[in-house]
Amino acid sequence: MKISMIVAALAFTAAPALAQTHQHMTMASEKQVAATATGKVNSVDAAKRTVNITHQPIQALGWPDMTMDFAVAEGVDLSALQPGAQIEFALVKGADGIYMIDSLTRK
Repeated sequence: MKISMIVAALAFTAAPALAQTHQHMTMASEKQVAATATGKVNSVDAAKRTVNITHQPIQALGWPDMTMDFAVAEGVDLSALQPGAQIEFALVKGADGIYMIDSLTRK
């Protein structure tokens, strides 16, 4: 009887730690790059942190070539980005299920 109580107590105290580890892993996986792509910048709205891009097909996502607006992560510097620039960019899927640009480089 005492052994079962000890096992139950250990399971009870370990559960929050396991839950935190799972939550950390889930949050980390959300920042994994879903796809990389290339495209041409059409416009930049630094205040709204969005970029309009005409991109090549993104096979990893099953997307054809198209023109669309993307939100841009806070850590990405938009100050030197100008319309007409050819870029390569990485997309991550946020907790809301929407893809955003996590990094970009000029080609």
